[in-house]
Parts: sequence; structure tokens; C-alpha cells
Amino acid sequence: MIEPMSTRQRGRPRDPAINDAILKAARELLVEFGYAEVSMEAVATRAGVSKPTLYLRWPSKGVLIWDAVFENVRSVTVPERGDLATDLRAALELGIADFASPEARAALPGMLAELTSSLELARLVRARVIEPNYARMHGLLERARRRGAIRADVDLTLVIDALFGTALARATVLGRPLDGSLAEQLVDLVVAGLAPRHQG
Repeated sequence: MIEPMSTRQRGRPRDPAINDAILKAARELLVEFGYAEVSMEAVATRAGVSKPTLYLRWPSKGVLIWDAVFENVRSVTVPERGDLATDLRAALELGIADFASPEARAALPGMLAELTSSLELARLVRARVIEPNYARMHGLLERARRRGAIRADVDLTLVIDALFGTALARATVLGRPLDGSLAEQLVDLVVAGLAPRHQG
């Protein structure tokens, strides 16, 4: 697991109270003004610290916002029940919950745009969220396929894209709710297309 950006500095340990004040300020500004209007200077002012203090801990706005909003995002790990629909719903519900907060909804559009220009931020997101979640979901689907619940010709990565991509689209470009029914409805649609086709 990658360490939080704010704890990877060498030398004298950082004051956790200052870190907390900075992260709190970043979250508040996100909700009040949106990602595009948040600046490192504004965060420093709101937190009552200097810009050098801020940059000692976070090299860019994107990495700071990631730590402020998504530091506790969990890799999807749920006990498997052996039923494909039940297992997928439980995993997807965890993922949706991480991106449903006001701070996350405010941060996501701008952060997604910044991923194309910030190599460090892109590596952070891939290492902490995308790669572990895809690996765990792929394992869940592969075990279901071995049980006969999924056809042999199904592209499992495409299934994961459909599940998480739909939730992400609703949270960003579509601006639609991420409520409790989304996981159930989405999984029902996907699972119906995965089952083996019975010969008539």
C-alpha cells in the first residue's frame, strides 16, 4: 500500500494537527467552490498555514485533494457468499459509498481531468484504487465462472468496466444520484447477460 503523501517526507516528523487542518480546509473549499476554484493558496489561507508549509506536504493540488477526500477509499473486499449477484452487489455498494459524499462529488470531475496531465496523481489513483479493485473483482468473477455462473466467452474486465464505469459516469458527467438502489439495479442488468445460454 502506498503511504499517504503527507507522511512520505524525510526529516523531522510533521505535526499531525497541521495536516488535519489542511485536509479539513481542502474539503470545505471543495464543497463551497468546486474543484476548479480551489487553489493551494486558498487552502493555506483557510488552514492558517503558509504555502511553503503546504507544499512541504503535498506537491500539487490534485494530490492534496486526493488525500483530503479519498485517502480512506477502500479496496473492494467483501466476504463471498458463493452467489454471483449477492457478491457483486456487496462489492459495488462499497465502491459507490466511497464516491457518494459531497466532497467526492465535488472533486471527481476536476480530478479526472487532471489525471491526463499529472503523472504522479495518475500513479496514485491506479495504485490505490484501480489496480487492487480490478484485481479483486476479477478474482470474484473468475471464481463465479469456475462455478458455472458466467459463460466462458465473457470478457471479465469489460464486466468490471461496466459496473464501475456506470457508477463513475453518474457521479461525474451525468450528475445523477448514487443511491442504495443503483448497485442492485446495475448488478441485475449485468448478471442477466453473464449467465450461460441454455440450448433450446
